[in-house]
Amino acid sequence: MGVMRSVSLVVTLAALVGSCGGGGGFPVDAAPDSPPPGGRLSLAWSLTDTAAQPITCGQVGGQVVTLILHNRAIQGASTEVFGCTTGSGDTLPVLPGTYDVSFELNGMVGLLATAPPQMAIVVESNKTTALAPVTFAVEAIGGLELSLASGKPGGNCAAVASNGAGITATTITLVHTGGNCEPVTFQISAGATKPASTYTVNCATPVVGPCIESDQKLTVSNVPSGGYQIHVRGKVGTTDCWINDDGLAVPPLSKILKQTLNLGQQPTPGC
Repeated sequence: MGVMRSVSLVVTLAALVGSCGGGGGFPVDAAPDSPPPGGRLSLAWSLTDTAAQPITCGQVGGQVVTLILHNRAIQGASTEVFGCTTGSGDTLPVLPGTYDVSFELNGMVGLLATAPPQMAIVVESNKTTALAPVTFAVEAIGGLELSLASGKPGGNCAAVASNGAGITATTITLVHTGGNCEPVTFQISAGATKPASTYTVNCATPVVGPCIESDQKLTVSNVPSGGYQIHVRGKVGTTDCWINDDGLAVPPLSKILKQTLNLGQQPTPGC
């Protein structure tokens, strides 16, 4: 009898174990659902000045266009960055959803301009949604504050015998990089030994002005922003003995470029 009770108990336990499931053990959790395939946004952009005239990224030092993407279903935002000169671009894939998108143009001097945001843009899986083209209007003017330096202890205008450069007259031209003359009028501040004056650029027939001392400032505002080359000639008598041909980048947003133009002495007889 004792043997039969033991066999019966084993059979009962086996039956209970079998009833827990065909594989035995604990059930396995299902894998989480993968996110749906992303979609893209495409954008084209252009630049104008505040008078709605077309300009280039180079004229205002524009470097990148930034899209700020806010998915309404998610807190926070993400960004997509494109090179300004490309003029258009597609984002990387983003989660499908409804987005509010804002736009910034940034450059060497920081934020240059924004464009009106576009709201409730629907992004779908495996599709590219075209945003409306945007235009960035930039204040494309700036100014210059320049000084001339010969590096001589006596200054630019003193005689060579007094450790000066001996410059007696000056001509200046200002030319857009690869382009035309910019006929600006420089205001020349008074120095310790020189009075205030002006100098109007004429590239065809450069005006011969007086010597400009190293403590005097040449300033001008409302200059179209962009790249320039300035040509300064310090004359000793009629000979161009001291020269500067620096490149200048006039900033936008009415900002001022401050720069010292170092004059180089020429190995010319009479200099």
